[in-house]
Amino acid sequence: MRLKKEGQRQGQEQEQEQELQRQRQRKPNPTIYHVTTGSLSKHTKISYESHINEFLAHVKITDIEPLKEYSPKLIKQMIVDYIIYLRDERKLPRGTIKVQLAALSHFFYMIRDDDNRLDLDKAKMELPPDERIRRDRPNTVEEIQNMLSSSSRIREKVVILLLTSTGMRIGALHTLKIGDLAPKTIAKGDVYTITVYSSLSQSYQTPCNIECATAIGLYLKERTDAGEILNSESPLIRNLYNSLNVKTAKPLNENGMMYLVSRIVRLSVIRKAFQFKGEAKRALGFCKFYKTQAEQSGMKSINIEVAHGHSIGVSDHYYRPKESDILEDYITHAANSLTISSQYRLEQENRELKSTQAQEIAQLR
Repeated sequence: MRLKKEGQRQGQEQEQEQELQRQRQRKPNPTIYHVTTGSLSKHTKISYESHINEFLAHVKITDIEPLKEYSPKLIKQMIVDYIIYLRDERKLPRGTIKVQLAALSHFFYMIRDDDNRLDLDKAKMELPPDERIRRDRPNTVEEIQNMLSSSSRIREKVVILLLTSTGMRIGALHTLKIGDLAPKTIAKGDVYTITVYSSLSQSYQTPCNIECATAIGLYLKERTDAGEILNSESPLIRNLYNSLNVKTAKPLNENGMMYLVSRIVRLSVIRKAFQFKGEAKRALGFCKFYKTQAEQSGMKSINIEVAHGHSIGVSDHYYRPKESDILEDYITHAANSLTISSQYRLEQENRELKSTQAQEIAQLR
């Protein structure tokens, strides 16, 4: 049985290696159209540009000027034929094709002068059925404990604890500066209120728990002990030290941050426990952990959404909670549930028990 499993594993590895070789040999499509609009995120621009140029290569168009004069009916038919090709020949899933369709809608809207988006209902009818099994789940406390124990650097622990205690997206971590941290002293210890995306219009504030704040303090002390000069503009998560760049630091970029988290997950051997690919995704596993634990702890749902940077619909215009109200709700209910270390959990439970006992004794007196 063991030999059979080993043979299956080797066969899978050979298939994966062959697929990688095929991808390396595949020639990239020429870049005919560049996505330059500032309203799209960096990742969306890269994705759209790739899909648009893939479409242009498929229909053998090397000059987009004639496309500006094509009738809407002809363009719709081109898109429908392309969707059918992606569905039947390339066997792409529904979600992937929908992204390609969104990229093409953006492309034709930008190059044409009629200021009207194409009606792509007919193309959407050709999308394959959604056969995905939506069973992705949040990471568990035990899995995150494994991640922390397999992390050799305090920097890695800070990244994991920021993701779990605040629910912020991986894409926000590289933008954080030390000046985005506002120290807060509470009865149980010191914490931070963190301003996420501080330089953007969609900035928001979210608290972290004592465990995360303690790790951040140790990480910043490590950097100052190494000779780095910290100020409000210093990156919260810096690149690794080297002999030429100790006192001043550059932030760990977004790709580096994603690689760091993937590496932590891989070293913690958590992937082997998954029943299928995507059971707990790299980023969503942390976000769903935060959301699930905060909801079950009794924190107000509307405060969870505000602290998570989510829109609350019409209430965005009317609900204006104080920073102190969000922090108090978070510390009272969610902070302990979002604590990973069993030591910190026990310490907080002991504090709460002593506080309850002191109140009961005071009432008896």
